[in-house]
Order: sequence, then C-alpha cells, then structure tokens
Amino acid sequence: KSVLNKIEKKLGYPCFIKPANAGSSVGITKAHNRQELESGLKLASEHDRKILVEEFIDGHEVECAVLGSVEKADASTVGEIFSAAEFYDYDAKYNNAESKTVIPAQLDESVIEEIRKTALKVFKAVDGSGLARVDFFVEKDTNRVIFNELNTLPGFTSISMYPKLWESAGKPIDQLIDELISLACCGK
Repeated sequence: KSVLNKIEKKLGYPCFIKPANAGSSVGITKAHNRQELESGLKLASEHDRKILVEEFIDGHEVECAVLGSVEKADASTVGEIFSAAEFYDYDAKYNNAESKTVIPAQLDESVIEEIRKTALKVFKAVDGSGLARVDFFVEKDTNRVIFNELNTLPGFTSISMYPKLWESAGKPIDQLIDELISLACCGK
C-alpha cells in the first residue's frame, strides 16, 4: 500500500504503468484510479521484473529516427502518431487500422528542429551507434518538448516509424540497410 500511496501522491491520475524492458507497448496500462493502478502493476510484473510508472502528459506523441555514430549522426524529420485507442498500446499499433502516423508531424518547423536537435543529443549522451528512435511528447497547450524514451532497436515492420521516417527523407529501406551494415562493419 505504501508504494501505491507514493505513486498517487507523486503522479496522481491518470498515470502509465510499463514493464521497463518490454517492447511494442506490451503490458502497458493507463490507470485512472487505484484499482487500475493495482491491476496495471500486476500486468507489468508479468512482463518484467522492473516496472516504470510515469505521469500522464497531455500532448502529441512524436518520434525521430537517428542514424550514425557519436562522431557523425543524422536525425530524420519527425513523425506523429494518432492512436485509435486512448493511448498507443499494442492493439492500437498492430491491429487497429484507424491508428495513423503522419510524416512530417503537424508541428511548427521550430518545434521539429528542437526535437531533431534533442534526439541527436540523447543519442550522443548514451554513446549511440547505428540506429535509434527517440520518442517525445509535445505538450498540447504549450508545445513544450518532453523526452519520453530512447528505443535502441526500433522495429522494421511494414508499419514501423523508423524506416518510414528515413524513407520520407529520401532514403529507401535498401539504402538504409546498406548504411546500417556499413556502420556495423566499419563504423561509417
């Protein structure tokens, strides 16, 4: 009960409960009350021994792809996610055709540039190499950019944002894969 009390006091509702190391939004819950918080913690613990509880941010979810090394990295434009569900969970990603991604994101150019620069800073801060997708929220009323997470092995499915972001920049998937192989083999 003390953990629940701490979460409620620090974050309030709604909040998100996530397994720390699961991908594709598996095991994530948006809790609106204590009962949902308890069941969300139980669900997350079925997927990982580490659990994250995050505050709710009223904003748009956006993503930026990074390619390269600490010495020389490039960031794509920014893509935006419009979820068909209350949040972009596994079902909304893979089973609901109503979820959409928009590239480039429907944001002011200055906000897109801020996200790109911040994505590069995050990549370099963790000594990134090869590829990463850096996810952010853009707060609804203020356009404040908030770093959400770094995905060091983003997907390459037909709906994955990482290759779509590079394709929109004129880098088709075959060229992208060639560059990733070159980075892995030669560091360039």
